[in-house]
Amino acid sequence: MKIGIIVGTRPEIIKMAPVIRECQKRGLPYFIIHSNQHYSEEMDSIFFKELNLPEPHYNLGVGSGLHSNQTGNILIKMEPILVDEQPDVVLVQGDTNTVLAGALAASKLNIKVGHIEAGLRSYDRTMPEETNRILTDHLSEFLFAVGPNQEKILKHESIDEEKIYTVGNTVSDSLFQHLEIASDKSTILEELAVEAGKFFLVTAHRASNVDIPAHLKELLSLFDRLHEKYSQPIVWPIHPRTKAKLEEFSIAVPSYLKLSPPIGYLDFIQLQKNAQLILTDSGGIQEEACLLGVPCITLRENTERPESIEVGANVLVGRDADKALEAADKWLTAESFSWENPFGDGHVAERIIDICLGEDKNEEIVSITPKHQDIAVVGMGYMGLPIACLLADAGYSVTGIDLNADKVASINKAECPFDEVGMPELLSRVVGQGYLKASTEIPSSDTYLVAVPTPHKNNSCDRSYVFSAVDAIAKVAKEGQTVIIESTISPQTSLEAAKRFESVGVNVDVVHCPERAIPGQTLHELVNNDRIIGANNEVAQNKVKTIYQSFVKGQVFLTDLTTAECVKLVENTSRDVGIAFANELAQVCEELDVNVYEVIKLANRHPRVNVLTPGPGVGGHCIPIDPWFLVENTKSGDFIRMARHVNDKRPEIVAEKVKALLSQGQNKVGILGVAYKANVDDCRETPADPIYDYLVNAGVEVRYHDPYVPHWQCQRIDSIDAIDDWADVLVLVTDHKCYQKLTVKSLLLNTRG
Repeated sequence: MKIGIIVGTRPEIIKMAPVIRECQKRGLPYFIIHSNQHYSEEMDSIFFKELNLPEPHYNLGVGSGLHSNQTGNILIKMEPILVDEQPDVVLVQGDTNTVLAGALAASKLNIKVGHIEAGLRSYDRTMPEETNRILTDHLSEFLFAVGPNQEKILKHESIDEEKIYTVGNTVSDSLFQHLEIASDKSTILEELAVEAGKFFLVTAHRASNVDIPAHLKELLSLFDRLHEKYSQPIVWPIHPRTKAKLEEFSIAVPSYLKLSPPIGYLDFIQLQKNAQLILTDSGGIQEEACLLGVPCITLRENTERPESIEVGANVLVGRDADKALEAADKWLTAESFSWENPFGDGHVAERIIDICLGEDKNEEIVSITPKHQDIAVVGMGYMGLPIACLLADAGYSVTGIDLNADKVASINKAECPFDEVGMPELLSRVVGQGYLKASTEIPSSDTYLVAVPTPHKNNSCDRSYVFSAVDAIAKVAKEGQTVIIESTISPQTSLEAAKRFESVGVNVDVVHCPERAIPGQTLHELVNNDRIIGANNEVAQNKVKTIYQSFVKGQVFLTDLTTAECVKLVENTSRDVGIAFANELAQVCEELDVNVYEVIKLANRHPRVNVLTPGPGVGGHCIPIDPWFLVENTKSGDFIRMARHVNDKRPEIVAEKVKALLSQGQNKVGILGVAYKANVDDCRETPADPIYDYLVNAGVEVRYHDPYVPHWQCQRIDSIDAIDDWADVLVLVTDHKCYQKLTVKSLLLNTRG
């Protein structure tokens, strides 16, 4: 399939950029026709350079003119190009004269037309754009509607339902793709000498607002009233048309208005994102403001973007200063505000190309509602990244911090660094919509969450990673901010962390909320398990409770810091003690020559008995470690220490049994499963490690099979049959589902019963 892409104005270039990139990504033949309807470098071709887009294949150079003249010129110059190129589909976006001319030319040549932003209506026929929209929709074969409102309008106009596709708006793709770049590269705030969140942003260029002297003066009077009340600077990147009219009408501009020439897209994103309030007569900016979570006052009596009004992100005021002040008051005096995003999830261009290719997946658009709060999550491991994604999916602006630059790059490309159910889709959504980005540097944030490893060293908690994170946060933290420690830590570590902040003069609330989840079910458990929040003041407790309740469906319980630390450790210590009893029972039953699994099954028939099952040892980052953290600074706890000794000894006992099964001259052992638990790729503290070490030290040759773990300590054999053919003895260490109906010819030691 060959696709023709037609643009003519700045908004079209910006909104078509994701479509162009999608064609490039898929290797689809395409060409770009640029009408040059905007006739100045600063309003037009600069955007191709800034967005790193290929130069248009054809520049028509039509420039300005009366509507019929301009449309006719585009038609005359475009038709021979389409005859030569013979595309299968021509894509147009929006409502300009270029859009109508492109649709007419293609339709006359029996080329299918795809109209992006189909179904928009202002119901103001004095606007030339309204005529362009209606005619283009009725010429098109593919009508890509933003949402249900537009879909309903198109159906009401008797357009064939099979031609209508509700996909969202490519403005979301473009915005989400460029947010981080804009934040990193733009210096516009410094150039204009304005502070983030302390200025209003204005755009006004429509003829109804600027071509009539009285109307233009009304706008300036509205700005005067806003400035008089709020004393905020008003930034106005001024359209050449508007600038010419100000000069023509000899209208003086007050000094509080920071006029600038039209600016690039990245700079404009940065201005929008950091504005306290946006005033505009542009339809596209109404969408972008809504997506960015910035309140918008529209300087028109109507809009073809009613969704922004329906969700509470936008108010129509025309040029009425009283209405504008009322709208501003509502937002600027509110403690907080948020709304749903009705314009797309950042994957709209993918859907459009899928539909053109006949591969429509009909995926429902899942939009994130912004909460206008920043959270920095330090540590992008098995818990940190899922928590960061869930917070981002709840609407927080999350920065995930990791020292591994490769991992940071992967996350920013929405590539999940580990295997976990549901993570690829969730990561793609939150990165795609711009709510999660990764970095090696910690930004100043409303809240910080620490999810770094806490290894055990000499049977105690190695707190160095936690304290390194705390010290790094202390360099950027501000008075009154909150630091949540998710890492599993020994009791009173949170108090030590608080002292480190105090020692450098930073007054923050330290809160402990231990994670409760296991690999393979991480997202499910993080959402559905109850949570414990420990803090030493009620304000911090409730603030963090609100954060967690944004994604946690379980109950949230409040307590003090040290109690919260103990709760997590006790949970895993209880499991460890229970496993130790089962492992010790297995040895007892072996001496008594009875089947331990039969004993346990029958004992568990008692209503108040629940004996666990013995195994090859204890693995993972919690159960074999947390008991040591609990008792590392206490005299009591001998029973807990004894349980740890029993479970640590278990792999050696298993290895001795394996070695005993080897006959004279046999020397090959195959390990089935090396992950620490079933159906995951996590090998932390796996009992397979000490089993392997014991066998290798005894001179045994070892290989392994594990469908979830591609690389481990020794050579991997890809199939069960192959390792069965190779090995003299097999030992089942991890009860993956693929081993449930295991049939092998080799001698097998099943440590899982």
